[in-house]
This record gives sequence, structure tokens and C-alpha cells, in this order.
Amino acid sequence: MRRLCVILALLALAAAACGSSDDKAASGGSPPVSLAGTTTNHGTKTASSSMEIEIDDFYFGPTFIKAKAGEKITIELKNEGKAVHTFTSTDLGNVDEQLAAGASKKITITAPQTGQALFFCRFHQGQGMQGAIFIG
Repeated sequence: MRRLCVILALLALAAAACGSSDDKAASGGSPPVSLAGTTTNHGTKTASSSMEIEIDDFYFGPTFIKAKAGEKITIELKNEGKAVHTFTSTDLGNVDEQLAAGASKKITITAPQTGQALFFCRFHQGQGMQGAIFIG
């Protein structure tokens, strides 16, 4: 009987591990700012003068970037996905960079003075491919 209880407990643990994942862990946790629509959250990072944003199918990593007001940031965009993606933002001075699969490109942006600046993929924003640079 005891052996049966141990086996059932192990099966329950295995089922929990294989079942639905913890949304916060899988999605990068709770977003620091709210964006309209769906956002595939792959974490938050504090800005540095030079940093990388992974562009993939179908998310940005990090999805959220905490910056200082007016901070200049050189970003290396790396499309690690199989599809063509863009890094587009009207809030960051009309940036619209299209990257083929495997391509990379460096850009320099200036963080907003207040609030947040949305960025997104023109082709896949409706699938959650968006993020923001926000003042923290």
C-alpha cells in the first residue's frame, strides 16, 4: 500500500511538471508596464549604453527595457528566428528596421523622457511580438 502511495505521488508530480507551465516563469514574469493587446514576455533588462535584443519567432528578448530618461542606447538587433521580422517604433523616432532570418543590425535610440516607448514587429504584433522601453 505504501509503495502504491509513493508511485501515485510521483505520477502526480510528473503530471504537474508536464502539464500547464507556470505562466509567469514561461512568459518572463509580470510585465513592468501595460501594453495593449497580447505581449509575449521574455523578460526585463536594465539598459546599458550597448546591448542586444534577440528577435525571434515571435517575441523580443528582453521584451521590456528599463532606461533612464533620455538615455542613448546602441542596440544590436539579432533575428534568431526563421521568419522576417521588424523592429518598429514611432515612439523612438520612427525606427523601422527589417531583418531577414539570421541577420543583425546595430541601431542607436534615445529613451523617452517619461513613460514608455512601444516597439513591435510590423508583421507579428498581433501575435504578441511587442515590447517597450520604459523609464524606471
